[in-house]
Amino acid sequence: MYLEHFGLRELPFQLTPDPRFLYLSPGHARAKAYMEYTLWNRDSFVVITGEVGSGKTTLIQDLIDGLDHSVVLARIHQTQLDELEFFQAVLVEFGFKPFGKGKVELLDMLNSYLVEQHRQGRHVLLIVDEAQNLTARVLEEVRLLTGLETAEGKLINLILAGQPELRDLLDAPGMEQLNQRIRFRFHLKPLSEAEIADYIRHRLQVAGYQGESDLFPQELMPLIHRYTGGVPRLINILCDTALISAYVDHLDVVDVSVVEQAIEELQWTPYRERRRPKPGSVKEAMADAMHAAARLIVHTPDGEIIEFPLEQEVVTIGRLPFTDLELRDTSVSGHHAKVITLHGTSFLEDLRSTNGTYVNGQRVLKCVLRNGDMISIGRHRLRYVADSGTEEHPQPQLAPVDSTGTEGSGR
Repeated sequence: MYLEHFGLRELPFQLTPDPRFLYLSPGHARAKAYMEYTLWNRDSFVVITGEVGSGKTTLIQDLIDGLDHSVVLARIHQTQLDELEFFQAVLVEFGFKPFGKGKVELLDMLNSYLVEQHRQGRHVLLIVDEAQNLTARVLEEVRLLTGLETAEGKLINLILAGQPELRDLLDAPGMEQLNQRIRFRFHLKPLSEAEIADYIRHRLQVAGYQGESDLFPQELMPLIHRYTGGVPRLINILCDTALISAYVDHLDVVDVSVVEQAIEELQWTPYRERRRPKPGSVKEAMADAMHAAARLIVHTPDGEIIEFPLEQEVVTIGRLPFTDLELRDTSVSGHHAKVITLHGTSFLEDLRSTNGTYVNGQRVLKCVLRNGDMISIGRHRLRYVADSGTEEHPQPQLAPVDSTGTEGSGR
């Protein structure tokens, strides 16, 4: 396992949004300040946008971890909802069971709840992640929510976070009234070469690295920037793969050849050359994404076969009903695993599940999925099928782990 080899306490480049690893670039620091200002000043709401993997979720988790008992939080992850489903999702987060009720009843429940929380001196915060999937009708309901206020301030504060398409939605005709309610709009830009070096160094320090030399020397930064575009999630994927390669090759630091080998294993082209459609509208973008998505063929213990298209960049898998892919199986953890799909490549990551995640019979912490890979989660079998249509059975690309959750030495 490379932790001991490099003198690390924990994995430095995990894809989970752990606030301990949050690197506050100037852009991230500004976005954090806007969110905090909006909350503590009861000042309407803020919109944060950024490319997939730019750090929006980690920023939000950092904000949440800093909340005290005076803040009541509702956080919505699944945003492909109509108006009724949206209000139901919000009320569920507040502890209600709002099903089977009409819109008027839902609004009355929500308004009464907000008034009572205000009377008790509490802030109510609603965070909507993946907000680019909200329909115009739901956004109109969001606008109406911002109008709930007293003389002292808003009854509810909102944070919308989403991909760049959210900016297009907000700039569309008919959204003028909503835009007037927005206190701050901020777009997270990718990291520069200098920021990438600081980002990598920061994550290594948090993970416990105390070596005298840089694990990732400065001369690697142009290459890393070229293939990741400065997107933090892609930096994590590349750096983690490079550390595994350096460990297997018995190297004490990562050099250019190791990074090139990692890029080859990931089958990446330079970031700017990757196919990223530039449709003329948000609807066209969504249609393209749906057409291009890979899919999971789910074989349930009862013999049922379900096709689940990977239409979202991040798909959570688990036993809880609010995961994207719900597996009703007691051997499956509530939040068991997730699949991240970026520019045609899918990555599987175990979310510290109790019984583990297996790919082609090997337990993995995370791996690059190849066409035809068989994923085992509890008693369910999920076959990953890419666009090529031919199913192969390669080995997982990252190190297997034993039953205790410790990585083996193989690649």
